[in-house]
Amino acid sequence: MAGLFVPFLPFADSIGQKIWISILFVGVFFCGWLCPFGTLQEWVGWLARKIHLPRFQLSLSWQQYAQLLRYFLYGLSTLNIVFYFLNSRFYFGHSVAVGMWDWVNGSVLILFIVLALFTDRPFCNYFCMHGASLGVWSVLRPLGIVRDSKTCVHCAQCDKSCPMNIPISSTELIGHPNCINCMKCITACPKNCIAFTLMRGKKL
Repeated sequence: MAGLFVPFLPFADSIGQKIWISILFVGVFFCGWLCPFGTLQEWVGWLARKIHLPRFQLSLSWQQYAQLLRYFLYGLSTLNIVFYFLNSRFYFGHSVAVGMWDWVNGSVLILFIVLALFTDRPFCNYFCMHGASLGVWSVLRPLGIVRDSKTCVHCAQCDKSCPMNIPISSTELIGHPNCINCMKCITACPKNCIAFTLMRGKKL
């Protein structure tokens, strides 16, 4: 399960800053494996599946527009327009590190945790400005997830396993800026036709 390497560590962001340059070569690993709030959403989703709660995903026709929200929020943040109550990723790490809590940020954080019981990574998908800032650079990477269309049986298990709702089965080179390199699509593929390798002729 993604998000197990450095769970809930206050210095996870510091590690992420030190390995930032790696995004240009291998894409976004921070969101899939180091982010404390991403980890929490993963664990909540895992628990929801264990107790058989209903799970929902936006249809791709809605997802292609909804996923732009986090990039819109990131664009606003570059203009110093920031909705701090939506920055649950920062607030979660900060509250764990220093034990601070306020009802506005705390309530929004709890809302995202509850939503994670019913859909994968709701904050990461639509509201994470930090993930958006990393994703825009990740499209330059030469290494990434590649699907072999010749051996693919189009079972769509990769699509169902993707917590970022990326249509993996409809492309060979997954250079999507929302990809967090969780590798779930690789482990879900029954024919082993998806791998993390050199990408040639990038497609988003």
